[in-house]
Amino acid sequence: LAYQYKVEAGTRQWLQEVCSGTLRWKGRLELALDSVALKKKPSGWLRKILLLAIYQLIAQERTNPATVVSETVTEIRRKEGDAPAKFANASLRNVSHHVESWKKLKPPETADEKVLAQWGSLPLWLWKQFKNDYGFDWTARYAVLSLERPRLWVRAKNDHWKLDWLDRPGPEYGQVPATALQLNQVLKVPGSVSSWEGYREGLFIIQDISSQFLVEQVSQVVKGSLVKETLRALDVCAAPGGKSVGLAWNGFEVTASDRYEDKDERQTRLSLLKQTVARAAPDIKVLEPQNIGETFDLVWVDAPCSGTGILRRHPDVRWIRTEDEVRSLTELQSKLVHESWSRVGENGFLVYSICSLLKDEGSRLFEKILPSIPSASVVKSWSLSPLDVPFGDGFWAILLKKHSR
Repeated sequence: LAYQYKVEAGTRQWLQEVCSGTLRWKGRLELALDSVALKKKPSGWLRKILLLAIYQLIAQERTNPATVVSETVTEIRRKEGDAPAKFANASLRNVSHHVESWKKLKPPETADEKVLAQWGSLPLWLWKQFKNDYGFDWTARYAVLSLERPRLWVRAKNDHWKLDWLDRPGPEYGQVPATALQLNQVLKVPGSVSSWEGYREGLFIIQDISSQFLVEQVSQVVKGSLVKETLRALDVCAAPGGKSVGLAWNGFEVTASDRYEDKDERQTRLSLLKQTVARAAPDIKVLEPQNIGETFDLVWVDAPCSGTGILRRHPDVRWIRTEDEVRSLTELQSKLVHESWSRVGENGFLVYSICSLLKDEGSRLFEKILPSIPSASVVKSWSLSPLDVPFGDGFWAILLKKHSR
């Protein structure tokens, strides 16, 4: 990362794309590399640079294969010597002759689970968990989709704001909010997002369509149920602030906070939250958790989770999360729900959401904890997968109502 910021913007963007893409494809890239390295599997620095090269050969159509091979081999020779360079040259040329096969490789039906997980570019434990939750076909489809880069979505403050390079989504995306806009994949986009017209004025935020959909759905239910001049909402785990801003733009009086256990991390997240709020919705109150004393009509718990629904957007997640972490996270998620329930006023609502598709963090968790939440009933739940409309990030959410005793 330190190196990135010493290079020009175009090169930096290319570096980010290659690194992110290699992480998305890592499992299948290793399968390809090991298939041509029959005698001895490369390790360490040599393995990493070969994976970066193989990603460019397989997934970057506009990259010249000969240039990738030549520059990679030259760098390996400079650092490791002639023998590793010859090995790299032979391996990369072998892969380059079968690029389409690796790109469109079907899941090998007779392979063991480890090879299937590599094909899907998932760690073995996550492949097994998805398969247990949703079956083989869904897991294979989600794995393939997670090799792609996600689309960029914008949430406009109102439905008449638009820029030339942003498109209104078509009917294939389902009933999405009128304020949702999608980055055009053909038109040239000028500069960074922060340089776009309307950014400084807070006329839009970057927010995935699934998040926008949930904010709109929850807002409609709460506003349709509670007839009040002012509806008050608390966003418990608010950073970086997209949900808080969306609720404020939908007419809620919003208080935002963050519940990260690590104090330094929480301060960093609160700082980011304050920046978003100051730009887009300055009426939002940003408070430390201990300074929140009242109850609210709506409490939103966007809980820390495994992030397994955003593998396209954060490709490193699949390789750094562990099964043990998921177990620890479910304990924290349960704790946050129970603590936040006390902030819900009579006849008010609590929404719990996660950017994870693991049922242990979603539906199975609530099967366990719902009986212990007093005066609660389920209003609605949502399971949003990148495989289905509106084709955004993966989320699971549930809306609870607190009844008078």
